[in-house]
Amino acid sequence: MMRKVGVKNMLSFFNCQIGQFPIKYLGVPVSPSRLHVADWQPLIDKSFKKLDVCKGGCMSIAGRSTLISASLNNSPIYHMSVYLLPKTIVKKLDQIRRKFFWQGGRTRKKYHLVKWEKICKRKRKGGLGIKNLRKMNISLLCKWWWKLEKEEGL
Repeated sequence: MMRKVGVKNMLSFFNCQIGQFPIKYLGVPVSPSRLHVADWQPLIDKSFKKLDVCKGGCMSIAGRSTLISASLNNSPIYHMSVYLLPKTIVKKLDQIRRKFFWQGGRTRKKYHLVKWEKICKRKRKGGLGIKNLRKMNISLLCKWWWKLEKEEGL
């Protein structure tokens, strides 16, 4: 006959804690249900911290575009290869990148002389080669789909 085991007994036996979703696994929020926009806030904060005010104030536009391509495009890649980011999160990430590109992290507003869509085009097509986060997110997810279709991912 099996006896009922209490939750506290199980916790002490396995030496674990009771948690709540979403949890973080390798820095990515994981949940059995749909993630909320608030669950992506650490990604926004991480991107914002990478662009320190003192970095952008002394840089030229070319230096800022290089920094955006080197750090801000690459920081959310792992997240984007696992989930389709909500549109509001992509907008916030783009807003951080735009603001840093045009203002250099300063609080004083400056005019955006060229549309962000134009800047995100390839250099061959007249842009600056800064990656479009939405397109990159979709292509990373399609990469997983392709591997599963070709049975390379099993």
